[in-house]
Amino acid sequence: MNDVHVDEWLIDHVRGELDPADRARVDAHVAACDDCRTSRERFGALMAELARTAPAPPPMHWGAYRAQLRERLERRTSGSSGGSGGGRGALWAWIARPLPALVAAGLVALLVMTGLPGGGRAPDPLALDNTILASQLDMIARLDVVQQLDLLEDFNVIGDLDELAEPRKS
Repeated sequence: MNDVHVDEWLIDHVRGELDPADRARVDAHVAACDDCRTSRERFGALMAELARTAPAPPPMHWGAYRAQLRERLERRTSGSSGGSGGGRGALWAWIARPLPALVAAGLVALLVMTGLPGGGRAPDPLALDNTILASQLDMIARLDVVQQLDLLEDFNVIGDLDELAEPRKS
């Protein structure tokens, strides 16, 4: 473990916040590594100095705390009981709470409707025919084949000319 330093665990080690397995691992490393041992000693000295120079916390005044708590509770209950000024704000807050979700749901519904084929309207039969024809437009890429098909139709008509009735002469 000498090649892997334990810098990130040194402060927790000084505070005594490591579990026994991690504490034993850090102890073993610090015993073999001069750099980590020096860092741990510096962290310990710094934390001792901070603890010595830190001001004492202010005393807790439980009476003042209870009075503030009562005042806040009274403001909250009087505001929502339907009083003249606070009730309107509480009512608006109650109504406005689901408003973003409703707006988001409306936008999703709008996007779904416009994303459907035809924009949510009944399908247009001509649009369906155009779609089918558009899928067969790859034949136009082979224009020479299409032109030859036209020639075949002409040959078919020429072959059927004998069977056509002769026009009547009046």
